[in-house]
Amino acid sequence: MRRNAKKKTLRAAAAVLAAVVLLLLPSCETMPEQTASSAGSVSAVSDAPDGGGQADGGVMPEPVPDGGEGESRELTYRVEEYSLREDNLEFSVTYPQIEGTLYEEVNDLLREKGMETVDLLLLEEERRAEALAALSSAPPEESEAQSGDSGGSEAAAASSSAAQEPAAGLQDRYLTLMGGSTCFLPSADFVSVSFTMDITDSSQAYPSREWYTFNYDLRRGEEVTCADLFADLDGLADALREQVEEDGLDESLLAYLTRDRLRAGLPGVPVAFGTGFAEFGFPVPRSAGDVLLISLPLRRASAFRSDNTLWEVIGTS
Repeated sequence: MRRNAKKKTLRAAAAVLAAVVLLLLPSCETMPEQTASSAGSVSAVSDAPDGGGQADGGVMPEPVPDGGEGESRELTYRVEEYSLREDNLEFSVTYPQIEGTLYEEVNDLLREKGMETVDLLLLEEERRAEALAALSSAPPEESEAQSGDSGGSEAAAASSSAAQEPAAGLQDRYLTLMGGSTCFLPSADFVSVSFTMDITDSSQAYPSREWYTFNYDLRRGEEVTCADLFADLDGLADALREQVEEDGLDESLLAYLTRDRLRAGLPGVPVAFGTGFAEFGFPVPRSAGDVLLISLPLRRASAFRSDNTLWEVIGTS
């Protein structure tokens, strides 16, 4: 089955590169259906707010285990890239992996998040291929007048032509996915990653974008969401509305992102935390880019925080 082949592809072993990259997304040529990795940080979303950013060089202090002595060690991460090139598919996705055997569980989750859109598109492609095969192999419909009647022959030809048209439409589809990740490391106890997936489908009028996040409490070994970290959602919605007004967005977007609509999206919207800021991803119409990122300085966002002790790690400024 095509899907089984894809699963084997997704499980391909990572090939570790020796080069160390700085803050820019690594540009490396990879063989089809192969995963490569390089050390450092990766940035997929530009125009970070003032005072924000990711950890320099992908390094941050690592907490000393309970009862340990001495200075804290450094926690580093590498960037892995998945690439796939076929006749009608072109995928390239990156995701971070924290160095060290203590982080196998969180690395598995980071990999799953990074490959989430890839898996969905491959499943969709498998179903498309099955539909194409079914259309191609379906026999033309027989009509009552087909036996020895020229009109019957014409009906059969028309039926065959109608079956070929949707098959051709399916076959001509070309799909690209360019996915990047930004790894924010506010502290040794907390990792925050955002994933940006840009999808171009030849069968669609507009390209699409997905933006989602992964926040993980390394102390407790659990994922946290916007709902875990913010309590005053009414106040947060007001602050987000004020921010989009200050950002000077297009009037159509301002009319769309009303205070009520922003509030209705909370607390389900994805949020990422950097040094000094929190970034929220709100859905907007596809013609406007599918998602709008709204960045709040932490000093404003933290005013609406919950009593989750992770805020002691994230900070409020």
